[in-house]
Amino acid sequence: MPSAEFYLDRFQHHKAVGLTARRAGNFKEARYQLLRAAEYLMRLATLSDGKLKETRLKNARDLVDVARGMPDTAAAEGEAQGEGDDAPRREATPAEGGKKKTGKAGDWIVREKPKVKFDDIAGLDEAKKQIRIKMIYPFTHAEKAKKYGVQKGGGILLYGPPGTGKTMMARAVAAELDATFFVVTPSRILSKWVGEAEKNISNLFTEARDIGRSIVCIDEIESLLPSRRDQESNVMQRLVPAILGEMDGFAGKSDERTILFMGATNEPWALDYAAMRPGRFDEKIYIGLPDVAARRQILELNLKDAPVAEGLDLGELSKWLEGYSGADIAYLVRKVKEELFEDSVEEGADKDMGLAAFQQALATLKPSVAREDLKRFEEFRKKA
Repeated sequence: MPSAEFYLDRFQHHKAVGLTARRAGNFKEARYQLLRAAEYLMRLATLSDGKLKETRLKNARDLVDVARGMPDTAAAEGEAQGEGDDAPRREATPAEGGKKKTGKAGDWIVREKPKVKFDDIAGLDEAKKQIRIKMIYPFTHAEKAKKYGVQKGGGILLYGPPGTGKTMMARAVAAELDATFFVVTPSRILSKWVGEAEKNISNLFTEARDIGRSIVCIDEIESLLPSRRDQESNVMQRLVPAILGEMDGFAGKSDERTILFMGATNEPWALDYAAMRPGRFDEKIYIGLPDVAARRQILELNLKDAPVAEGLDLGELSKWLEGYSGADIAYLVRKVKEELFEDSVEEGADKDMGLAAFQQALATLKPSVAREDLKRFEEFRKKA
């Protein structure tokens, strides 16, 4: 579970953005931001005791009331944007914005046919091996799978630090299988009509089945499958069982109606325990920081066609980057490019990218993943 400092920071951020939006007359955005602030304040309250807990819960409820009381700028379009995942359930009525929309997932979900494949992803060989056995080979070697009684479909949880390529890995699975990729973020599911989150989930999986071979990937899945032991939200008490019900029975479907479910999370310990059993997330695969070989490959990909200095030792640079995520390394390369670009404009002479430029950038760019977080992931891996 994230720290109290994290929840406090998120609460203060969303509250400030919400109040700014309200002053600007953007009530739709203000409502969403204030309800997110209330969500984090409620979670913060669960880590508090006594009078402080009571005060924070009261303040969270007050924020929900403020959000409810704002004009509904979407009413003219027949929308009533939802109170968020920790707000009390309230069904919309015709007087509050007209007839409810009940369309399928098509009006809010994003579908892709990804092009990136495993060969385009640096490192993570063990994770790729596990995914091939579980998700790809049963389709590409269907007869052998049938012979050995290996079923198609199922669920996989990808977990690990931020910026390590979990969602990209899921896209690569879709590309390897030529499957339709459904990209889902919790905010899109929870921002629809109040009380309709469960229906959104049902529509999502129904559409995925209708299309045929498809992959549903939910990023930040801990936001939709949080531990119910830590939740006071009525919405989550209904939504979690709805998602678990959809996850049941994935395996063994026919080719034409097979869906694979992939969740990505930076906080696997925050997930509801019932999601972890076989038949739901059958496999839990750690997507960790890149090793030295993978770091070099990430550098090569990001330095393609760049003005690299002659003799730049990528092997040495890769060693310097121990502890950095793939996203960190990509940002490092971009930062060096921008700084040398600025120098070339101001000084009138082009400069190539050498070790000195990277060394200068690394003086201020530290790894985004703390050692304490890595230890926590290691502890989870031992228990998973």
